[in-house]
Amino acid sequence: MSYKYFDKTITIESASVNIRRVLRTSSLLRMLQELTIAFTEAEGVTRKETLDRGLLWVIAKQAFDIKRIPAYDETITLRCYALPTMHMFFPRYYEVYAGSAPTPLAAGNPSAPPAAAGSGSVAPESDSSAASVPEPIITGTTLWLLMDETKRTMVLPEMYGIRLDGGDSPVGFDIPKMISMPKEEDSISEKLVTAPFSLADINGHINNAHYFDIAEDAIPFEEVKLLEPAGFEAEYEKEILPGDEIRLTYMKATGGWYFRGTFVSDGKDAFRIHIKI
Repeated sequence: MSYKYFDKTITIESASVNIRRVLRTSSLLRMLQELTIAFTEAEGVTRKETLDRGLLWVIAKQAFDIKRIPAYDETITLRCYALPTMHMFFPRYYEVYAGSAPTPLAAGNPSAPPAAAGSGSVAPESDSSAASVPEPIITGTTLWLLMDETKRTMVLPEMYGIRLDGGDSPVGFDIPKMISMPKEEDSISEKLVTAPFSLADINGHINNAHYFDIAEDAIPFEEVKLLEPAGFEAEYEKEILPGDEIRLTYMKATGGWYFRGTFVSDGKDAFRIHIKI
C-alpha cells in the first residue's frame, strides 16, 4: 500500500469554537478546505492553474464520523489523503488527531519516515508496520470538483491539463451516499433564509461550510447548545449566491437532524444535510 497525504497541526482559536467552547462544524470544514487547497498547491496545482484561469474548487458531497469534538486551545493535526481521481471527481479522505498524527502504516517497511506534520509540505509515501497507533477522533470523505467561474458549470480537469495523482486510504474508500430524507410530514418545520453577503467566499457563493451554521441556527436553542454530533453528511446540488432566498425545511428524526435547502424562486434543491446524533 502507498499513501499520498498532507498534514497540518494547529491550535484551536476562540473564533473557531461555539458557546460550549468546542469546534464548530463550519470551522472544521473550513479548516479542511484550506488544508486541501494547500495540498493541491504543494502538488503543483496552484491558483495560477485554477483560480487565475477562472476555475473554482467546489464540493459535491461529504460524510464524516466524529468520536470526539476537539475544544478551544487544543492542538490537533489535520490530515488529507489524496485518492485516485474519478473522472471529474477528486476524492479526499480526512483524519483529525488529538495532538500529533502517527505515520500511516502498511506491511513491509517499519523504518519509513514520519509525516512532516504542520510543515506545509507533502508527506512522504509510507510502507511501514506497527502493533498499535493512535486513532483519529474525526474521519471523513469529500468529493471535490472544478467549476467554470463564468458558466458556473462543472469541468473536466483533463481539458485544462490538471492532474492530481492519488494513493490508498487507510480504511479503503466509500463514496458518500445519497441522503434519504425522512417522510414524517407532520414533523417538518420550515423557515425562510436570505443568503447573507457575510457568508460568501472567494468563489462568490455561500461557502457550503456555512450551510451548517444555517442548519444549526434552526435547531431550538435548548437543544443546539448541547448538540454533540456523532457525524454528518451533506449533498450540495446547486450553489447559493448572496441574496438568494432559501426555504429551509428541517426535522428531528431517528438518527438525528435532517435539513433541505431549496430555492424559493424555483423549488430546486440547493443542499441536503443530515447531522447524526
